[in-house]
Amino acid sequence: MIVQRLNYLDSIRAFAMYLGIVLHVTLTLLPWYGDYEMKEGYGLLLIFIHGFRMPLFMIISGFFSQMIINKKGVIKFIDNRLRRIGLPYLIFVPIITILFISSFWIGSVFVDWDSVNITNDAKESKANDEFDHGHLWFMYFLLIFTFIYSAIIYFLRKINIKIKTIYYLITMIVMSLVFLIFQPGEVISRPATDLSFFPHWSILGYYFTFFLFGALFFRLKNNGQRFIERISKIQIFFYWIPVASFIICLIVEDNKIYMLGELFNFIFTWSSILVIVLIFYKFINKSSSKIRYLSNASYYIYIIHIPFIILLQGMFSRLEIHHLIKFIMIIFLVTIFSIITYHYFVRNTFIGILLNGKKLKG
Repeated sequence: MIVQRLNYLDSIRAFAMYLGIVLHVTLTLLPWYGDYEMKEGYGLLLIFIHGFRMPLFMIISGFFSQMIINKKGVIKFIDNRLRRIGLPYLIFVPIITILFISSFWIGSVFVDWDSVNITNDAKESKANDEFDHGHLWFMYFLLIFTFIYSAIIYFLRKINIKIKTIYYLITMIVMSLVFLIFQPGEVISRPATDLSFFPHWSILGYYFTFFLFGALFFRLKNNGQRFIERISKIQIFFYWIPVASFIICLIVEDNKIYMLGELFNFIFTWSSILVIVLIFYKFINKSSSKIRYLSNASYYIYIIHIPFIILLQGMFSRLEIHHLIKFIMIIFLVTIFSIITYHYFVRNTFIGILLNGKKLKG
């Protein structure tokens, strides 16, 4: 029964993964990245997606983490996370690093470097470049959260404090704003990400609040489904909030009203998450073999997609076609190629089991 109700959460997790492809393709059209085809509108798309995608993913991760703990206990939960996240992380970080270098080297053959405008920020970043997680930083964060949350559960069981879950949830929402305020970088570009092995405390704390929110939400009566059902009846009233808050955030950022910008950035993130959850709960909440397939493939596709983007970016750099066509073509080809490699080389192999666990028969 509960599996039926949680189909929409599985779909949201896949949606957040696939949205990462769109987000990273936008980077290839920005001057900071290398200006092969710089267009201003893609910066807004990047900021819009980035504002809610990883916080949403962290909530879903926290929710399913608490589900595992309830079913199997804390020790089994840690074991599960080490096998499903830790081991893939150790395997794929060096592989992705090699693919990064290879894809850039092959793709650069097609680039007319005399016409490429690389900004000073990009040059400085490349000059100070160090080995890091790349786009797999979220796996590193989830491993940290696994041990921190397990320790919190152990501590709370020892002291045996009884506080209503709703108060914890409200605290997490407020704390996300606090951590957001102390993050480095421009207001409009937040939430920030940190690819280093020692992430900034405010960035780590920010994403942990969303992870905790998801775990605590699972502990609500009926796993929070009753709350979502009530809210879904009036969900049309929430649709305008993300767009309005995003526009206001852009306006106050231009006018350098930073504290107000933080507030509307915060409102944009949480309202976007709410709207996405409500939409998926109402319209994409049925068991589907196709959705299940795409959901299972999403983990591998997200891990492997960026080298393909780098390769295609270079190959397409001299094509005399509209930038929007390039944008759509790269997204399409990366997705298709990733799905093909998943289907034939990952799905029914030990890699598929490593990423998604053993498949259930039937």
